[in-house]
Amino acid sequence: MDPFAYPICKDEFKALLEKKIEENPALVISTTYCSYCNKAKALLNRYGIGHSELVLDDMNPNDSIEIANCVYGRSQRFVPFIFLKGKPIGGYGELAQLHERGVLKQEFPPAAKQE
Repeated sequence: MDPFAYPICKDEFKALLEKKIEENPALVISTTYCSYCNKAKALLNRYGIGHSELVLDDMNPNDSIEIANCVYGRSQRFVPFIFLKGKPIGGYGELAQLHERGVLKQEFPPAAKQE
């Protein structure tokens, strides 16, 4: 399933998002003033899950609108919006649920310690 299959998603922004998703196991769409964005990044860091980030309010306003068009289509827009292993999982609440159910620990086990 293509997470960016919305008709209002322009190809150049779809390509940017796909590139960001390929760079790391997680992609966080965020803003600088979002406390739940910071919580999500802290939780990813806790598990050592590498992540890319697109900070919407640090971008050209037109570009941030186009990114949002690809991520959300015409539905309600919220941050953070998280992709994990290339799949959209939703926001911080969904990430926290994966943590509480042990899914993050199972999917991203800690690296073996060097002796």
